[in-house]
Amino acid sequence: MVLLALACSLAISAGHAFGDDEQAWVALKRGGMVVLLRHTHVDMREGIGHLAPGNCSEEVNLSARGIEQAKRIGEAFRAHGIAVGEVLTSPYCRCIDTGKLAFGRATPVQYLMPPGVLSESQANLDQERVLQDILEYRSSANLVMITHDLNISNIVLEPSIAMGDFFVLRPNGTNFDVIGKIQFGDK
Repeated sequence: MVLLALACSLAISAGHAFGDDEQAWVALKRGGMVVLLRHTHVDMREGIGHLAPGNCSEEVNLSARGIEQAKRIGEAFRAHGIAVGEVLTSPYCRCIDTGKLAFGRATPVQYLMPPGVLSESQANLDQERVLQDILEYRSSANLVMITHDLNISNIVLEPSIAMGDFFVLRPNGTNFDVIGKIQFGDK
């Protein structure tokens, strides 16, 4: 609970005066940033929260538009010369596929699951883990975390995140700054 309250105060202190795309790309070029990326486009339908480990055909997967979005994200990172370190994803196929299409790799982790499919206590623990990973991140490359709308909006206090959009965060150990939001989703 303490980390959850800290997350709220950190996001408030980070503010909502997001930098423009170019500022975010410049920060990513320097490295050491955390990218919170919502999986790319899916066609919304019933069962969106169904997880079927090892059987993606039972899940809601990327649409043709989502596949193209993921590829464009990867192309943009390469065009800007951005070093990408670890690519962590929710275990949902749409997140894993976004990572593989954009960055050529994806490591699923349970703590990036959407909060709506977990108990409230587990969702809070997972959010604390994400926040801790952000605050403690130190590397010359950038960490990419591919997850779901609520996971991201709970960290950056943005009401809704379009599929394919991402936030660039600069951690400093005790806080983080929201450097910018880059939109690849629906405008």
